[in-house]
Amino acid sequence: MGFEIFLAGRYLRSPRKDRSISIITKIAVGGVAVGVLVLITALSMMNGMEKEMRDALRGAESDLTVYSMSSEGFPWGEDNQLIERIKQTVEIEAYAPFTTHQGLIRGPQKPAGTLIKGIDADREAEVVPIDFFIRTESFETKRDNSNPDREIAETERQKAQKILAQLKPHLESVKDAAGKLRQTKITGMIVGSQLARNLEVEIGDFVTLMSLETRMSPIGEIGVSKRFKVVGFFESGLPGYDELVSYIDIGIAQKMYRMQGRISGLTISVEDSGKAETYKEKLKEKIGFPYFFTTWQDNNKNMFATFELERFALGIILTLIILLGSFLIVSSLIMLVVEKRKDIAILKAMGAKNSSIRKIFIYQGALIGLTGTVVGVVLGLIVCWVISSFDIIDIPPGVYVGNRIPMQIEVMQIFIITTVSLLICFFVTIIPSMKASNLDPVEGMRNE
Repeated sequence: MGFEIFLAGRYLRSPRKDRSISIITKIAVGGVAVGVLVLITALSMMNGMEKEMRDALRGAESDLTVYSMSSEGFPWGEDNQLIERIKQTVEIEAYAPFTTHQGLIRGPQKPAGTLIKGIDADREAEVVPIDFFIRTESFETKRDNSNPDREIAETERQKAQKILAQLKPHLESVKDAAGKLRQTKITGMIVGSQLARNLEVEIGDFVTLMSLETRMSPIGEIGVSKRFKVVGFFESGLPGYDELVSYIDIGIAQKMYRMQGRISGLTISVEDSGKAETYKEKLKEKIGFPYFFTTWQDNNKNMFATFELERFALGIILTLIILLGSFLIVSSLIMLVVEKRKDIAILKAMGAKNSSIRKIFIYQGALIGLTGTVVGVVLGLIVCWVISSFDIIDIPPGVYVGNRIPMQIEVMQIFIITTVSLLICFFVTIIPSMKASNLDPVEGMRNE
């Protein structure tokens, strides 16, 4: 039976076949290949973007965060019992206190709203890789964001640690109005790169932070303000983050906002960030009120939900391209049936069964789909490699998390794309094959 189908297929694919059929067949192969190529490339890009965003969020947020039910925060000190209770409940690597406040920051040209985060410069880098995102030049130099552990050269790390150390009050030689150098106490601030751009400030410029707190003076209540020196930029590439956040020393923040030794919360890092959700549930059960716990995934659920929705919608849209290519397969096979009516009639008159004729067209359509799918997968992998290895599209530093278009190939996605493509191409051959197998030999020879 197999040899019979082989001979019949060779007969139908004889040189007498109309050239238009060959052209449509090639177009069908190209349509399937393009659909698979675009689908692999687009989904790999979405995977890479999500990974870059996740890694960037890991630099801006810790595995676990502890807050107080009270809007005023909770007391903090080296002998605080809260951290001891946390250590007894879960295994942690490091922790750092922080405060968060709203404020108005005024540069040399114009003011802007900001989210002030007071951090402990000695502890913060142990919890989150903040030193990876601290920069001294904004939108001018590129930094490789491809390493998953956010590892940087030792010289860069030392530079970041030096910047963090300048957040605390320290003495610097500053020229006065007369041009003489005087030892002046300076307090540093790290400004989000987009915020710095909006304020038109550079490293070494001074800005004034005005809080919502007020204090009494001989002329009545006045706002609390303090002058800071911009010592660095924070550039994560996260949309909406770099244009809002500013970092100052936690001690200065507590004084400005009259927190009296209280903090807004604790950031905690754990050895296995994948267990953060489990640890959160344990802490809620063992400690609970008046504290509540969140993970970095909890704080960014909307962003990840958006990625999932975009990936799903993109997959459906691009699958339609494969479906379009499969319709070209149908057109090619139907034209082959029309052109080979006489040949099919001769084969059936010679004793070929309907199932044999049907299998010929199914095999031919499947071969077209297989060829297009394989070509699409190979080209898709090549395109992904080229995009991830070379600066095909120039992305200005600071605009996005990374410095080139991110690509991450998922083996399971490739398998699903290949399977779906082959199934679509197989099922669309059923109608033309049925039409060919049901052809009446008499009708096929009537006008010959």
